Amino acid sequence: MTRSERMQPIKSLADTRERDAGTVVAGARRVLEEREKQLEQLRAYRAEYAARAAQQGAADAVRLQNYHAFLGRLADAVRQQQELVEAARQDLERKTADWQQRRVEAASLGKVVERIARAARRRSSRPARHGRARAARAADARLTLARPLQAGRA
Repeated sequence: MTRSERMQPIKSLADTRERDAGTVVAGARRVLEEREKQLEQLRAYRAEYAARAAQQGAADAVRLQNYHAFLGRLADAVRQQQELVEAARQDLERKTADWQQRRVEAASLGKVVERIARAARRRSSRPARHGRARAARAADARLTLARPLQAGRA
């Protein structure tokens, strides 16, 4: 088994880790998008509720108090959702950085494996060249040794 073949399982593991990290990034991106969508829905509902209450005009004290209390709860919900969005954004950034690191590792290992394989191919082709040269030198030596014998016979 060649060195590059021994390195291949390590390269495969790095590729798998990169793909897994990419899947995690995609999941974190979906979570962020969902939370941003929920935030927009809350903001739209708050704006719609405020507009509807303004259209209804004058209200008694209890109704006005309920209106302000509900707007306060909506504002709290919007703040909480903004915090969730920010946490999801930070999580996505961390997971993206992790994926990028794994991507660099996998690419580096790929280059190392390729370099090792290329060097092995060069080494394996050298003996053939050197073997042919050695065979040619041996043939020359045989001819050189055979000439004095032929000259002595003549």
